Amino acid sequence: MIVILNDNEMSISKNVGGISLFLSKARTKNFYKKSSEYIKKAVEMLPKGSNKIIKFIRRIKYSIKQLLLPNMLFEDLGFKYLGPVDGHNISMLEQILKMSKDLDGPILIHVVTKKGKGYKPAEENPDRFHSASNFDIETGESKSKGKVDYSKVFGEKLIKLAEENKNIVAVTAAMKDGTGLTEFAKKFPDRLFDVGIAEQHALRILCRTC
Repeated sequence: MIVILNDNEMSISKNVGGISLFLSKARTKNFYKKSSEYIKKAVEMLPKGSNKIIKFIRRIKYSIKQLLLPNMLFEDLGFKYLGPVDGHNISMLEQILKMSKDLDGPILIHVVTKKGKGYKPAEENPDRFHSASNFDIETGESKSKGKVDYSKVFGEKLIKLAEENKNIVAVTAAMKDGTGLTEFAKKFPDRLFDVGIAEQHALRILCRTC
């Protein structure tokens, strides 16, 4: 199984450095796989009573991986982590997809992209163009100005209700602007909970408060 994680920098912190990419490429080499298997077999051939030595070696190996690899979480879940990869570099994507087929077990490819890449208005305002209505392609300005926006009406009504009832809170999953909660967040910063792109977590919070 090959999982592609599209990181468009809107919710996941950007990874920095080429060390993880270098190690990811190294992992796909046959000599690396064979060497890793050889070392594993050699450790298993240690005489009985060497359990402490084996555990010590494994702890050192794990510590080094934690130091060098920024995404050990996926390794802990059983995935071989490859990346980060430039999602706008098609030839690089094709190369890493081909290499990943030669690996055993589930693979996770971390692809970094830019929301709205190639269209300046969308690059500068990715939230607004996430689900855009008709707009002028030259300026990026909406052609629906003046029309009643459901999200805006919802947000304004929620603010009025929240002013009357201090128990009212708002929960969103990385869609504060799209759900009309921007002004609510400014007015009641302690009463808005943004759980990121995790709708299931948002639902869990709502169930606990009900």
